[in-house]
Amino acid sequence: MVFARKTDDTLASLVKQIDQVVVDNQDQEMASFVNFLGSDANVLKKAVGEFETAHNIQNVALVVPVVHENGPDNMKIDPRADVTVVVYKDMTVVANHAFTDGELDETRIATILADARKILE
Repeated sequence: MVFARKTDDTLASLVKQIDQVVVDNQDQEMASFVNFLGSDANVLKKAVGEFETAHNIQNVALVVPVVHENGPDNMKIDPRADVTVVVYKDMTVVANHAFTDGELDETRIATILADARKILE
C-alpha cells in the first residue's frame, strides 16, 4: 500500500515495479494500491488518470481516498512524507517506509520490493 503526494518519475518507477511483482505473484493473490493524497480531490482524480495513462499501470489500483488530505488517521501518515509505503500481510504491518522529497531512489525501491517479496514466503 502506497500513499503519495506527487506523481513524479520516481513514483512511476516504484509503481511499475510493484505492478510487475503483482503480476508475477497473482497465484498468491498479491495485490497493491496507491492512495494519492492532497487537498483537492478533483485535482487528485485528474492526476491519477493522467498517471495511469502515462505509465500504463494495469495491476495496481490507483485511488483517491475519501480522507485524501493526509490519509486515514489510523495510518498515521507523516505529513512531511511525499511517499509512504506500508507492506503488510494478514492485517499485520511487516515494513513501513516514509520518504521526503528526493529521498526515494532506486536503492530504496529495491528495499521496498525485497520487503514485499518477504510476505510471499
